[in-house]
Amino acid sequence: MNRKPQGRRTGTKAARAPKAIKHRAQSVKSTRQGRGGGELEKMLSLIRAHPGIRPSELNRRLNRDQSDALRNTLIKRGLIRKEKDGSAMRYYPVDR
Repeated sequence: MNRKPQGRRTGTKAARAPKAIKHRAQSVKSTRQGRGGGELEKMLSLIRAHPGIRPSELNRRLNRDQSDALRNTLIKRGLIRKEKDGSAMRYYPVDR
């Protein structure tokens, strides 16, 4: 009966776990230091300065291709609201 040498096993979940934990810690760190926070503040200040602004105008002023994730984050946090104006969508700050 041949025994396999004991030590680090490759190809198993136990062998991959330390890498996964290390990767997860890096992704949290990069999220904190990412540009999302600054972009949210810029978008919120634009919406406050120009109530009823359209998404295309927000994208142009922020120099972005898309900003739907940022807008949805602000809506979920209760900082802005969106209203349908005919076929256009407009964004307004929430009065507190």
